Amino acid sequence: MSSHFVMHLNNIMQAKYGVSSTSRIKYEETPSGPQNTIVWTVTYFINDMKYGEASATSKKAAKEAAAQKTIDMLEAED
Repeated sequence: MSSHFVMHLNNIMQAKYGVSSTSRIKYEETPSGPQNTIVWTVTYFINDMKYGEASATSKKAAKEAAAQKTIDMLEAED
């Protein structure tokens, strides 16, 4: 996956909140399923509010997809 949604989300958060951005955004990585076919679910939280969530067979893909959904939600708020 060559997208950079995680980096773009971090840039958005830094522009919006400055140095305090890292304390405002968190994410959870949760595995599920059997060991040989794990599916990762990543959920982003901003100021303890749930934003984007996505699942994929790799952590990186799930994190990128969740970041993209979070960006879409933030843009819809503006």
